[in-house]
Amino acid sequence: MNLKSTLSKGLPVPLGVTRLINGINFAVSIPNEEECILKLFHKETGEMAVSFLLTSEYKTGNVFSCILSESMVKKNQKLIYLFEKPYEYTYGYEVNGRELADPYAKLIYGREIYGEGTLSGKHKLRGGLLPKEYLWKEDKPLYIPYSQLIIYKLHLRGFTKHPSSKVQNPGTFQGVTEKIPYFKQLGINSIQFMPIYEFNENIRFKGIGEQGTKVNYWGYSEDNFYFAPKASYAANPVQADTECKTMIKKLHEEKIEVIMEMYFPYGTNHILILDCLKYWVMEYHIDGFCLMGERVPGTTIAMEPILGRTKLFAAGWDKEQVYSRGFVPSFKNLAEYNEGYSVDVKGFLRGDESKISSFASRFKYNPDKWGAINYITNHDGFTLMDLYSYDVKHNEANGEHNRDGLEYNYSWNCGREGKTKDKKVLSLRRKQIRNAFTVLLLSQGTPLILAGDEFGNSQLGNNNPYCQDNEISWLNWDDIDTNKDIFEFVKFLISIRKCHPILHMDYPLKSMDYISSGYPDLSYHGIKAWYPDYSFYSRMLGIMLAGQYAKVSPAENDVNLFIACNMHWEEHVFDLPGLPKNMKWYVLFDTAEEKGTVSSLSADKKTVDKEPEEKELVLSNSQKECKVKERSIVVLIGK
Repeated sequence: MNLKSTLSKGLPVPLGVTRLINGINFAVSIPNEEECILKLFHKETGEMAVSFLLTSEYKTGNVFSCILSESMVKKNQKLIYLFEKPYEYTYGYEVNGRELADPYAKLIYGREIYGEGTLSGKHKLRGGLLPKEYLWKEDKPLYIPYSQLIIYKLHLRGFTKHPSSKVQNPGTFQGVTEKIPYFKQLGINSIQFMPIYEFNENIRFKGIGEQGTKVNYWGYSEDNFYFAPKASYAANPVQADTECKTMIKKLHEEKIEVIMEMYFPYGTNHILILDCLKYWVMEYHIDGFCLMGERVPGTTIAMEPILGRTKLFAAGWDKEQVYSRGFVPSFKNLAEYNEGYSVDVKGFLRGDESKISSFASRFKYNPDKWGAINYITNHDGFTLMDLYSYDVKHNEANGEHNRDGLEYNYSWNCGREGKTKDKKVLSLRRKQIRNAFTVLLLSQGTPLILAGDEFGNSQLGNNNPYCQDNEISWLNWDDIDTNKDIFEFVKFLISIRKCHPILHMDYPLKSMDYISSGYPDLSYHGIKAWYPDYSFYSRMLGIMLAGQYAKVSPAENDVNLFIACNMHWEEHVFDLPGLPKNMKWYVLFDTAEEKGTVSSLSADKKTVDKEPEEKELVLSNSQKECKVKERSIVVLIGK
């Protein structure tokens, strides 16, 4: 039965469903229509409880709105539990005989089982109602500066779906929560989630090769409900909101930020984009967003006051429009997030020609007005293990005859394609992984680690596993034991980065001596000290960071660091810059060593916030030069 007289006109904003003091406000934008029907259903049976005809009297602009008052609900037996047990109801709208789900719905039902989706229309999509309030207590966003951030990017389902994860609820928000001790052990303090809002994981495939339906595993979809956490990512899909909020709260308790990837395909309403970002910040205490998609209104988002302290990643920003000339924000919330660092660093690590100059620029890049997110690997390409195990992509499992994915990956198989038992090849691959992590975690800017790289995760050469909801994409946690040396080395590097502020400055280094210390804050060198070689054939670079420009405590300067990078296939000797009197050079680690260094052997005995003790450091044999083996990096401390 359609009811009308019992309803009062509601508030046209905010859109969606909003709990009021004595009622519930429904608001939906439906252009070009003079009436619609609001329907409420019993979730368990799917039966309609009641419907309300909304005519033009309930319309403001293109928005239909009405209020279901608490007094009215109590008189209707079919809605009697609407306020006390909102999870037992769903809602939707009917327009010209067609049922529509609310794009602003805070919960979505109809996709509770991952992979079943709604392509066939078998499962009707309907909105859900949230309870009154989640008990956040003292929780709030963490506001960790970019200079202190170490980001860990993961796919929520794939992170714990493999049986080896040994969590109680694999592939869910709760599964991630169970892995918080692992995050603490590793030392990261920010997690970047691939889409965790409600997206359609089923896509119709019309490309080369196989036809039909595939799983959109990554979640970059054109069919999304941006205000609802993904129901199938919850152990109890009915309460996906609570499980998602609890995960965020637990991460915040351990001082770990939460960054959401938000993919907005071309044509997404710009008002909806702004509304959903603000909603996730206010309702879910999200710390930041990585904005993806064509024509995202970056400048408008950057200038939104409510998002003024929310981290925002994008490929680029129009800084002149966002910031007036001379203005430097007290809290940097914008950051560049693009593949420039990845391309240049991968070429340098592979030993390509003419890469020294671009690598040197990437190493120091750290703008004063915005952050710089540095990554070597990401979801759309090889994992780090595969980067040094395959020359070419192997995407046959995707069903497109290996024609999908990036053709050029700056990869190198180190002598054998794919799996091998050749010990020399395996040893070289591990050294290249150590080189990559050394460069990433010692560069200025903010490092991003792709989940699984820290323990040698492989996708068997697939550089585009967008449709692989299986062991190709799921992390195999047994690899931690198989590749424990890599895992311990990454932990060690993270601890080194945290202990030495000269490695993660708040402001850009100037390559000048502006404190009259006798040393510039950053200087570049070739095999001859103070003379960097940027020539076409050069593959060597020395980097000195002067500790006088950073404080480890109010009364103590940081140490001097010298990073000798030799990406040539021959051994080279680097001259060492002279140190002030009473200081000596010590070897912190050498990537040519299978275990990285003597210091890293004890990394598991330390927390990630402590550096190796002086007795663990190896005094450089000569204080004038340092021998660096082929395709290796030696890091020295001057103290």
